[in-house]
Amino acid sequence: MSCRIDICVCTFRRPMLSETLATLQAVEPPPGCSLHLLVVDNDDTPSARAIAEQAALPFPVTYIHAPARNISVARNAGLEAACGRFLAFLDDDEMATPGWLRHLYAKAEDSSADAVFGPAVSIYPEGTEDWMISGDYHSTKPPPQPGPVQTGCTANVLIRRRAPSVAGLRFDPGLGRSGGEDTVFFRQVYARGGVLRFAPLALVYEKVAPQRLSLGWLLQRRLRAGQSHAHARILTSSAPLRTRAGLLLAALAKGGFCAAMSGLQAASKPRRNFWLIRGALHLGTASKCFGMREQVLYGGT
Repeated sequence: MSCRIDICVCTFRRPMLSETLATLQAVEPPPGCSLHLLVVDNDDTPSARAIAEQAALPFPVTYIHAPARNISVARNAGLEAACGRFLAFLDDDEMATPGWLRHLYAKAEDSSADAVFGPAVSIYPEGTEDWMISGDYHSTKPPPQPGPVQTGCTANVLIRRRAPSVAGLRFDPGLGRSGGEDTVFFRQVYARGGVLRFAPLALVYEKVAPQRLSLGWLLQRRLRAGQSHAHARILTSSAPLRTRAGLLLAALAKGGFCAAMSGLQAASKPRRNFWLIRGALHLGTASKCFGMREQVLYGGT
């Protein structure tokens, strides 16, 4: 019996969508699997319809208009439209490699994982500052070892749709304009007993947009990542007050250390920025423990 894999690309006014879809022409289906593409357009008007309908792919393409300017609404529309045994998410500014899906699927089958993540490798434009390239802060990398994978993101992931840990679960619309909805979603999968794994060979590439090539952008994103981390941990904890207190104390201590190190290394731009970016993550964790709301980062004009 053939195994169907749905590939979901959620999009919002992204000119590079046509490039992303073009890379899917060369994607190799895993043995015995058929592919189906779902393009979920989150714009107020169906601005991506023509790109989706003109995609020359060797498998079916379904266009879905889910207007909301809320990425959780778009991701949930993909979950609800999918019919396959597996569902893969790929961002609308990424480029898949031919073996991308095959490596995700092999890891899922070998490990019986409920979700398998892969790396998203950043491609920096000419003129990018050296400290940013050497730090490679934009790429999605393997989780720190040792220990189990406890969460992940939708930039590059394959989900076993009917797994008990996944069935019925949805992305939180309350996080759909701040981001971090995927961090919370996969932390919930893990808390429900799901097995999460990482496939280092399941490569996709992402061209870094010029507006993301600043220290301010990186600090903002790391702050939000810290908020998402705290939100996910508290939400899935059996003792949320104790978890909140523990996270807050650790974040304050680590944030203070990062602030001190950034001051001590102020003469070195790469080292100073490394500690500032790391400190922003802990500041975000602390801010969420204090009850601060996440910033709106998605769906603007």
